[in-house]
Order: sequence, then structure tokens, then C-alpha cells
Amino acid sequence: MRTEKAFIALLGLLIGLSPLAIDMYLPSMPAIASGLGASTEAVQQSLTVFLIAFSLPQLIFGPLSDALGRRFVILTGLGLFIGGSLLCALAGDITWLLVARALQAAGASAMAVTVPALVKDRYSQESFARTMSFIMMVMAVAPLLAPLMGGLVLTVGGWRLIFWVLALIALAGLLLFHRYIDETLAIEKRSPLHLGKQLDNYRRLLGDRHALCHMLSAGFMFAGMMAFVAASPFVYIELYGVPEQYYGFLFGLNIITLMTLTMLANRFTHQGSKRILTTAFAIIALVCSLLIALSLIPDPPLVLVVLGAMFFIGSYGAISAHTMSVVMNRFAGISGSASAVGGTLRFGTGSLGGAAVGLLHDGSGMPMTLVMSACGILAVLTYAAAGKPPPATTTCTQPREAEAA
Repeated sequence: MRTEKAFIALLGLLIGLSPLAIDMYLPSMPAIASGLGASTEAVQQSLTVFLIAFSLPQLIFGPLSDALGRRFVILTGLGLFIGGSLLCALAGDITWLLVARALQAAGASAMAVTVPALVKDRYSQESFARTMSFIMMVMAVAPLLAPLMGGLVLTVGGWRLIFWVLALIALAGLLLFHRYIDETLAIEKRSPLHLGKQLDNYRRLLGDRHALCHMLSAGFMFAGMMAFVAASPFVYIELYGVPEQYYGFLFGLNIITLMTLTMLANRFTHQGSKRILTTAFAIIALVCSLLIALSLIPDPPLVLVVLGAMFFIGSYGAISAHTMSVVMNRFAGISGSASAVGGTLRFGTGSLGGAAVGLLHDGSGMPMTLVMSACGILAVLTYAAAGKPPPATTTCTQPREAEAA
């Protein structure tokens, strides 16, 4: 593209389709249940179906992007997402809605796994981490805007219009991507699709302690975030009496903190990912100490709960980008597969956070702060367990430094 900012914005849009698809339709769940004659529980299953169908296909799309190129997989994913969105808009019963949501999620997963590999093709390690941080920051705006957009669209045209809007956003992304971003993986650098070799690549990734611990540390951080997302409406609105219209503001403080800390970390990328990650996890250790203390207090002050969430979630941007940078630099020759394993572990581990909050629900705010602190401690411990990187075990391609995106 003509400018690096436009490149980052477009890739942020593509990778942000998944949080848009998850959060935009949340305000419409009661209307969907009424419109399709389904139970609330059945409609809620559409979110579970989406998360499952988003996580697992990454193990397929990652190798495909290494074998067939980034453009093919991203354009295919956008096509699936558009098709799934249209089927959601036209669904006549809950079964078809669930099928359509799975198709939509599969398309989103193709972009989630391929965008980091595409960026890795273009940039060296330091620039990759900085660029991915900006892309993740753009992506982070989506969960902030999505519920507001969904509520507005629901008011204007009903729940089906939400999926028409998602289809139009994806179509715009497809046209812009096709027009402005060329293939980044040269033919001679592609890895032929071979099941045995692919399973061996996954074995090497999962068997590499340094890479696995970095991926798991990001996964545990994501699990802590999901615990907050699942529990914070109950904690803020019902326990602390925060008016519903102000919940979005408190939630937005987390996104603002994430953007601020990510931009701050980007100023120090020249010092390397290890130093940035060590600093970020030191912050998480302090935040977890606060969250544990709050878990032991019957009615902790709301301001401390909000501050704990702000710095926990705010640190995720830098941690996600730099753990990904470490893994993909070590396995640059199979960056699509590395991105696939990292994404699957992140979302698979992340789903445990919300489940744990539900299992521990006791009518207090303790489950949220306790699960967040447990996830943060596990993230710190797994990062510490990574140790020093062993000698490289894969043939790494050296990506060119893009002069201009």
C-alpha cells in the first residue's frame, strides 16, 4: 500500500472482523431468540459455536498460507466470512444460524492466522513486533465500538441488519486487500502441503519449550481477559450499581490503557522483545498481587477493581505482539504454522477463563478477580519457564525490511 498507516489500518480491519462478529450481535440476542422462536440458551450457543469454529481451522489455514500464499488464504477467508454473514442475515431458524456462525468464524480464523504471517514476510523481528503491536491496537478498538454499533443498527433496522453490515464491512476489506496488498510469500519460499511434514512441524513447535512457553503465556493472559469480559457486566452493573450506559465507558478505559501501553512499548522495540516482555510481566505480577488482595476483601473499592483490570488488559497488547514475534522469528520458515499453533493455543486457553468464572460464580466479584490473578500468575510462570532460546531448529527465512508498506 502507499503508506504504512494505511497498511496497518487495513490489516487491523481484517483481523478485527472476529471481535466485530462476536460483539456486534450481543445486544440483539433477545431479539434473535424472539425472531427465530428459539430459547435464550440456544442463541447463546451461537457464541460457543463461533469460538470453536474460530479456533480449530487455524491449524488448517496456517499450513495453507505457507503452501499457497497469503493472498489466497485471506481472500478465501473473506469469502467465507461474507457468505456466513449473509446466511446469518437470512437464517430462518436457530439451526441455520448456528451453521452460518460456524462458517463466519472459519472465515475470520483464516485472517487471524494469516495476517501475522503476512507481516512476518515483510518485516524483520523488531519491526514485526512494532507493526503487529499497531495492528493489535487497531483491532482492540473493535470490541469497544462493536456493542455500540450493534445497538445502533439493532434500533435502526433489526437484528438481521447487523449481519448485513458485517458482510458489507468484509466486502470492503476484500476489495481493498485485493487492490492494494500484493502477495508477500515468494513461490520459492513456500512449503509444499504434506500431512506428515505438517504434523512434524506442529510437533516441533509444541516440543520447543521456548516457543511453547511464550505461546502459553499469551494464552493465559487472553484467558484472564476473557474472564473479565464474561464477568465484568455482572460485577460492574449488578454488584456496584454502575448504570448500564456507563459500563461501556469503564470497559473503554481498558482499551485506552492497552493503546497507551502498546504505543509506549513500541518506543522501546529497539531494546528487544525480551526486555519488553520482562517489563510487561513484572507489571502483571504486581497487578496480580492487587487482584489477589481484592479477592480477599468482601467489598473491595470499585476504583481498585477498575485499575487492576486496566493494567491487566492494557499489558496484553505488548505481550501478545512480542511473544508472537519471538515464536515467529524462531520458526520463520514455517510462520503460517507457527501463527496457527499460537492462535489455537491462545483462543483455546482463553476459552477456559470464561468457563472458570462461570463455574466459580457465587454472586460476588471474587471469581473475576481470582481467575484473572490465577491466569496472570500462570502467564508469568510460563514466561519464566521459557528460559533462554536454544539453538534454532528450523531453516528460517530472513524477511526483508519493508521500506514502505
